[in-house]
Amino acid sequence: MATPENNGLTRHTAAFGLALAVASIVNSLLVVAKEKSPAVLAGMKNLTGHHWITHSVIVIGLFLLLGAIFARANGGQGVRFTVTGLIRTVVGGVAAGALIILGFYLLGD
Repeated sequence: MATPENNGLTRHTAAFGLALAVASIVNSLLVVAKEKSPAVLAGMKNLTGHHWITHSVIVIGLFLLLGAIFARANGGQGVRFTVTGLIRTVVGGVAAGALIILGFYLLGD
């Protein structure tokens, strides 16, 4: 429920925003891991038939799990952010993920 203390953010908005930031970074790290390790790529392919399906299941599952955990933090009140803080966190997580992939393909590949 939105309250004046959280500037209108519900506990789920804050929780899943933070989960998005974390999942974006994990997504990029999975891309790098698959590109650098044939064993990781093969293992992920063996799990579901295609590495991108496994990749998607991991990232979406992590997003949902972390969102649920973060929503229950602080005695069930969820993680707390200001609107600006949540925006910065989401943008920072997505930007970090993009920079990891960009850096990998420009410098590390």
